[in-house]
Amino acid sequence: MGLKTLMLKKALVRRHLVCEPIAVLALLIAMGSPAYADMAQAGRFFEDALGRYERGDLPGAIIQLKNSLQQDSKMLPAHLLLGKALLKNGDLKGAEAALEAALQQGVSPSEVIPMLGQVYLALGRPEAVIATAPAAGLPLPTQVEVLSMRGTAYIELGKSALAHQSFEAARKLDPRAVSPLIAEIPLLLSSNQLERAKQLASQAIELAPNNAFAWNMYASVLHAGMDLNAALTAYGRALGIEPKLVDSRIARAALLLDLKREADAKADLEYLAKKNPEEPRAAYLRALIASQHGDVSTTNRALMDVVKLVDALRPAWLARREQLLMVGALAHHGLGNPEKAREYLTILLARNPRNIEARKLLAGIYTERQDYTRALTLLGDLRRDVPGDPQVIFLLGTVHMGLRNYQLATDLLSQAAAKVNSGEVNRILAFSQLGLGQTEIGRLSLERAFAANPADVQAGMALAVLYMRHDEKKKAIQVAETVAKNSPGNFTVMNFLGSLKAANGDSAGARKVFGDLLNKDPLFPAAVLNMAKLDVSERKLDDARKRLTDFLAKRQDNSDAIYELGLLEFRAGKPAEAVRHLQKASELPRSDIRPGLALVEVYRAQRQFQYALTSAKRLASKFPDAPPVQVALGRAFLTMGDLANARSTLQSASRLAEYNADILLETGRLQLQANNSDAAFYDAQKALQSRPDDPTVMAFLVEIEIRRGASAKADEALKALAGRYPNHLLTALATGDLAMVRNQYPVALASYSKALELESSTANVLKVAQTYLRMGDTGKAITFLEGWVKRKPDDLVVLKTLGEAQFRAGQLQASKQSYAKAIEAEPDDAVALNNYANLLLKLKDASAQGMAERALKLVPDNPAYADTLGWILVQQGQLEAGLRYLREARLRSPEDGEIRYHLAYALSKSGRKTEAKEEMQAALAARGGLERTAEVNRLLAELGN
Repeated sequence: MGLKTLMLKKALVRRHLVCEPIAVLALLIAMGSPAYADMAQAGRFFEDALGRYERGDLPGAIIQLKNSLQQDSKMLPAHLLLGKALLKNGDLKGAEAALEAALQQGVSPSEVIPMLGQVYLALGRPEAVIATAPAAGLPLPTQVEVLSMRGTAYIELGKSALAHQSFEAARKLDPRAVSPLIAEIPLLLSSNQLERAKQLASQAIELAPNNAFAWNMYASVLHAGMDLNAALTAYGRALGIEPKLVDSRIARAALLLDLKREADAKADLEYLAKKNPEEPRAAYLRALIASQHGDVSTTNRALMDVVKLVDALRPAWLARREQLLMVGALAHHGLGNPEKAREYLTILLARNPRNIEARKLLAGIYTERQDYTRALTLLGDLRRDVPGDPQVIFLLGTVHMGLRNYQLATDLLSQAAAKVNSGEVNRILAFSQLGLGQTEIGRLSLERAFAANPADVQAGMALAVLYMRHDEKKKAIQVAETVAKNSPGNFTVMNFLGSLKAANGDSAGARKVFGDLLNKDPLFPAAVLNMAKLDVSERKLDDARKRLTDFLAKRQDNSDAIYELGLLEFRAGKPAEAVRHLQKASELPRSDIRPGLALVEVYRAQRQFQYALTSAKRLASKFPDAPPVQVALGRAFLTMGDLANARSTLQSASRLAEYNADILLETGRLQLQANNSDAAFYDAQKALQSRPDDPTVMAFLVEIEIRRGASAKADEALKALAGRYPNHLLTALATGDLAMVRNQYPVALASYSKALELESSTANVLKVAQTYLRMGDTGKAITFLEGWVKRKPDDLVVLKTLGEAQFRAGQLQASKQSYAKAIEAEPDDAVALNNYANLLLKLKDASAQGMAERALKLVPDNPAYADTLGWILVQQGQLEAGLRYLREARLRSPEDGEIRYHLAYALSKSGRKTEAKEEMQAALAARGGLERTAEVNRLLAELGN
């Protein structure tokens, strides 16, 4: 695929509206909008840079790309091409900055990760490769490349098992790929798996006979196996293909010295002195040659060169380069600097404890320093690993001589010459029982503890929470009031009582409790926050915002208030503001997982799934043992389509959760989404141990059997649920769900209607409406939704669902009215704005562009919104302006066929037929496919596809 196809992307908010051409913006063009002028200039700089890059004029391309970004700092193709040009030009730091900027701006990881990973490895930052280069979800060739790169990173991090797994995964994806074979060979050689290394090396040169790196690895394997002449020939093949391959030339020079072919070795070293004057391994080989001739002065100068070069390397990078660490240690030791030599050897052995030569040199240094204890530890292990090694035996003899173990020293040196019952007790008992999942026994123990001491705050609060979980709200309030009465000055207990009242639906009672607290202390944080939550629950968002901002004016770093403000702004449809507050809250020095979890969910809700995964990974590295964090990470993997990582992460969450039924239900549901019904069933059974006969868990078991397709077992599970809870909401819902799977729509409708009677909620309304739609009765669905909206005009979810149903029924004007009302109530709902823009475009309404611009302004990184705006502009004849957004959308979501079709259409209209044809081919091959509409077929015919 040509470079010009490295452009743009969309996925996320699923498009459901079809667009048709219209023309607006003529007046805006005539006025000469500065924003579009800058974009047009940026586009011209970019096209010039692209031509220069393709002609090999890297400096010129880099200059023009920087000019382009000065005009439009968010131009994704310019960021990406700048990174590629800088990398090709050898500017690793510059490439890193440009590529990271591209990723931050939203270029799809599939476009950036392979290049950025190369940069990280070259800079000696393998941990960055692991953290930022996941393979899941990428195109197959890119997955193979990234998995091979991750394997190399794992090698550098000393994680051999993970490296092997990564290489094996790459080979399974593409058995003919060479990169995983080449990358795994050094790991096999370091663990003495010579035969396996030879097998992979032979396979590599068979698959890629003109690959210099394959021949270099093949030569290395032969060298390690002491097939020296064959190794020499293979190094020659590698250098014949690529003369600048430093590793091959160094290895050949060393081999030539072993073969006593000093003149030939010098020829390679002279080449390196000209082409790679700062190569320390070459300097060390020159020192060896000089020492063999007794030239102490030249030897020391060469060793000084080695030391100067190695010591100047960045420590983090050097720490992962065994050869350089060993060369540095040998040079320092040769120059009489044992402490620095020991430092390098310690680093090397921390990375690879099996390195025999490093262990021997370090043992020798300890022996010279008369540190016999450390020397004996090393030498004892070496004696077991290389029992006949004369150097080891000699060093052991020397140590025992220093320890005056003369008889043993003599023996060793001779071998060398020849050749390592109260309320408190009940409370503690109860907590232990609850931790084991023994809920009923733990409850009895808590009741005994509280009866013995009604002033026991911990027992009382724990018992009240337990009652609330079992829907015994009256008992919970009674216990909390008793605790509050016995602890009149305890603000925490009072706040707890208010929270329970709020959870029980007693808003007035909760406000009174919190108000009493605030009368005593106007800045008592928990009361302020809970009053704000009450405001939010009653849709008094402005009151809640004022309460929180007033509090933060006096308590600027209160992370709870910042967190609640983030949640409020998200509720208010202001995701950018929500992200800002949640990021600030999560960065404050406090071990609180809630802001980070909320941030992940905000990104997910905005369908910015890569950001959600990155945030979840960051949170998991900070809180690795927190079950909710592992759940969030598992959900993020699942959203990205990485089922393997999702399943394993959720299993970790289940293990960490122990018998926490709420978390187990969550992990179970996510496992079910990951098509892992066995793990879901396990989690449900484990939850039942904690909460026997819990209706939520029992209903979940019905859902599991439905998903498994086990009809008889689903009936059995539903019978158990209905027998225990015949009139429960969950029983009605489970009955409806099972009927829907069996296409028994009248039964499903009756069950969901009963559920709606039991709980008048938005979710149940949607269940009934969905059933009508599945029955093919869109008219009844619309009538039903209209009735609900009339009674509940503030239910915006149902209002937007009504707009969607009206659109499907072709009632475009009615749909417009529904969306307009929803957006009037929530003007910052980006999803609704984007959908409304598409509807308006369908209606040829000139306000479509404004709605699309509002959506994109709210969530600038969303490819669907960029695509919508770009497509509208193109339909209006604003080709250059539209191309800018469509290219950006393509880079953010390259697997979206519709975006690539839109880009192809715009390119074709701009006269860029070749690039348009490439984009159209990619659109047809996209993972989600592309509907072959009349418009699509027309464009294909125009392009000759």
